[in-house]
Amino acid sequence: MRRSSEWVVVERSSPTRRISSLVLYALTCAAGVGALIGLVHTEPGTLDSGEPNPVAALPGFFTVMALLGAICFLVPLVRPPRLMVNHFGLRVRPSFGKNLLIPWSNIEELAAIHVGSRRRGTAYLLFAADIYLGRGGSDRPGFIGRSVLREANRATEGLVAGFDLAVRCKDFALEPQQLLARLASYAPGHVQVVDRL
Repeated sequence: MRRSSEWVVVERSSPTRRISSLVLYALTCAAGVGALIGLVHTEPGTLDSGEPNPVAALPGFFTVMALLGAICFLVPLVRPPRLMVNHFGLRVRPSFGKNLLIPWSNIEELAAIHVGSRRRGTAYLLFAADIYLGRGGSDRPGFIGRSVLREANRATEGLVAGFDLAVRCKDFALEPQQLLARLASYAPGHVQVVDRL
């Protein structure tokens, strides 16, 4: 039998979508840099005046820029979203930022909302906290921690502006209804649970 203090990890979804995006990005960059090398490979390294030829340095510059851009794809693979729950509260990492520890005593509302069409839409799990968030053993989400909330706020045209934290349901293996039910089963009586799926 599981003790109430043990953290239950909500299983993450498969990272195949993120990996395929990284592979597509890498292939596109490789093709672009390869075409650029083909265009400028006959350029001399130095001009007649003795100065370095900036055109000859373009493939190296764009290779460095492509590698820097790949970081945007690699970071979410290395630090994926995370969600753990028990009767004390939640441990949440909505994006690649830090893990947040939020006790149930600071959470006032737990909601799930679906935005867009059933086939192409996105579901979000939202948390509204009281004014004591960030005190008494809980963490306050920073700029990176609120990135998914800002995305949800844009997608709903400001409908979720009163919430403090959001996670994408597609980042986890459970269906949105199952995810909401799993968290609601640990929530104490004062937490209002809203299903808008």
